[in-house]
Amino acid sequence: MRKSLCLLPLALGTFGLGMTEYVMMGILPDVAKTMQVSIPTAGHFISAYALGVVVGSILLVIFGRNKPLKQVLIVLASIFTIANLLSAFADNYYIYCLLRFIAGFPHGAFFGVGAIVAQKLADKGKVNQAISIMVSGMTVANLAGIPAGTYLSHNFSWRITFILIGVFGFLVLYSIQKLIPQIAPLPDTGFRGQFKIFKS
Repeated sequence: MRKSLCLLPLALGTFGLGMTEYVMMGILPDVAKTMQVSIPTAGHFISAYALGVVVGSILLVIFGRNKPLKQVLIVLASIFTIANLLSAFADNYYIYCLLRFIAGFPHGAFFGVGAIVAQKLADKGKVNQAISIMVSGMTVANLAGIPAGTYLSHNFSWRITFILIGVFGFLVLYSIQKLIPQIAPLPDTGFRGQFKIFKS
């Protein structure tokens, strides 16, 4: 299998994460109206996601540092998929805040693990190219996915946008399972070992 094809699931994953994070800016008035809150209050949906990104990265360091990388990606993509599908049916401000918080868990962790996977799959001397392929999904999300999601929200329903993102998550899961090979976990240096970089 061509190594470039193995990078496709990572690009699909960053596309989905980009949609989940940034589409909220465009559809915020629609969600606020449904939840019967003001737009400033609805801004907490954005903050909740950002907080989830931080917490998810910490949880990865604690619980995922000695796990096979493919398995970690599958878990992260599963959280992304489930959280977005449930978000599409939320009808309560607090529940939606919680789901946005959970949806943020995979964001930073996926980028971190994905970068390591891309590095291991890259041909010699092409690590930067491999990582750029991975993050290209985020670029496509900003250029095409988010405008499309905003259009669907304004003209139909913001719930459709999140249903489509959730269904897209199944494609991400399938592609990870089929295209990414098994990769051994990184050497476990313990929780404190994650911060040795700051000594340099």
